[in-house]
Amino acid sequence: MKSLSVYVHIPFCVHRCNYCNFVSYCNQNDKMEDYVSCVLKEIKIQGEKYCKSHKVSSIYIGGGTPSVLKDGMIGRILTQIKNSFKLLQDCEISVEVNPNSVTEKKLREYKLAGVNRLSIGAQTINDNILKLLARQHNAKDTKTAIKLAKKMGFENINVDMMLALPSQKLKDVKKMAKFLIKQKIQHISPYSLILEEGTPLYKLVKQGKVTLPTEDEAVEMYNCTYNILNKNGFKRYEVSNFSIPDYESKHNLNYWQMGEYLACGLAGHSFIDNVRFANADSLVNYITSLKQDKIPVTFQEKTTLMQRKEEAIMLFLRTRDGIDIKEFDNKFGGHLMTDKKKEIEFLTKHNLVSVKSGFLRVNDNAYYVLNSIIAKLV
Repeated sequence: MKSLSVYVHIPFCVHRCNYCNFVSYCNQNDKMEDYVSCVLKEIKIQGEKYCKSHKVSSIYIGGGTPSVLKDGMIGRILTQIKNSFKLLQDCEISVEVNPNSVTEKKLREYKLAGVNRLSIGAQTINDNILKLLARQHNAKDTKTAIKLAKKMGFENINVDMMLALPSQKLKDVKKMAKFLIKQKIQHISPYSLILEEGTPLYKLVKQGKVTLPTEDEAVEMYNCTYNILNKNGFKRYEVSNFSIPDYESKHNLNYWQMGEYLACGLAGHSFIDNVRFANADSLVNYITSLKQDKIPVTFQEKTTLMQRKEEAIMLFLRTRDGIDIKEFDNKFGGHLMTDKKKEIEFLTKHNLVSVKSGFLRVNDNAYYVLNSIIAKLV
């Protein structure tokens, strides 16, 4: 049987952050029960379709803010997945939580439901920057959430940290990285802010009311984070994913290694049997369709070999291992080292990539130009 990662999207939030353009809804608590019931129905329908051909290797409940769901809802979702699919014995089960909305009661529920990994959306411990982002927590909340998670027996904890934030300085990044190391967590996800058009933050920047770090400053922040984490036992296994040994996220790796995944819920994007398909991004349309026992797929395409080949280059080069040249050639046909000889020679000459032990990898010093390297090879 093939392995499958399952993602469940929870689109509810207490408040929308200034930089967010995800599909999410605020102050819609009255819609939660209807939505969760529809998600359960979608999981059941998809399970009937894929349970005989796939085993679930990882489950990730993200958002939005999954921890704002009413008590018992996360447990119901996980029970439905377990009833509809076969899970691998070592299945990784993650839930995203915000520092201000996680409680001992909820963590107990998650633990009893089989959750074995938490992802805490801290972003920064600079309270002034958190206010600029319209986050609803502060640094103290983050410390409390980590302490509470450990108390409840969670031994696999990720914390998100954001770089290149408004008014952020290098000292803020250093302080955050050192704080997380002191907390003795297992996984850290540092990623740079992407300024999305149409968000409140985008408008503030365009109006000159808020200043973002320069590109060079953002690179310095990332390199600083890398150096601190690397010196303290964290290894980068993907551009924005660092962990201590044996705590790499199975769910994350499945995406980067072009594994198959099923996304249930609003705006979920799936990839199974070389077919991509996506759910409606309207809460009303999603609920209406599922109440009629129909999954609201609004997009579907059979990917071509060339599409998958180019995506493989893009995804594999983001990872520590890079491209397994022999496996790549067998999977997609052709000869990568011959087909892209001039490009690889150029990148090697400029110390951007290296070829060792049958793998083509991006050099540690070149991740800041990763997009350019990928563009050269696709």
